[in-house]
Amino acid sequence: MKTVVRIGALYNASALVVFVTPGLMPALGVPLPSPFWVWLPGLLSLFYAIVLWLSAADLRRYGSFPFYSGIIRLVFAALTFTLDFPGTAGRITALLGAIDLVLGLACVVGIPRASGRTPLQLLTNRGAD
Repeated sequence: MKTVVRIGALYNASALVVFVTPGLMPALGVPLPSPFWVWLPGLLSLFYAIVLWLSAADLRRYGSFPFYSGIIRLVFAALTFTLDFPGTAGRITALLGAIDLVLGLACVVGIPRASGRTPLQLLTNRGAD
C-alpha cells in the first residue's frame, strides 16, 4: 500500500510540472485564464504530494491523509464525469478522472487494511496509538 500512496504522491507532483511548464496546459486543451490559476493549483499539488509521500512512511500513524486523499480523488472522478469537465476544461480531464478513480478506490479500500484501522478511525484520526 505504501507504493500506491507514493504513486499518488508522484502523480500529484507531476501536476506541478504540467501546471507551470509554459504552453503545456493549452497544448493539452486546457484554457488558462491567468497565471494565478496556474500557480495556485500547482503549488497545492506539490503540498499534497509532500503530505502523501511522508504519510507512506508510516500508514499506521498517518493513514488518515491518504484515506482522505482517496475520498477526494473519488469525488473528483465523480464530478469529472457528472459535470462534464472534459467538455469544459479539456479532454485530458477524462484521463485524470479515470486515474483518480483507480487511485481513490485503492486508497479507500487499501488504507484501512494496511493501517489496521477502521474507516471511521481513519476519518476521525483515532486508533493510531
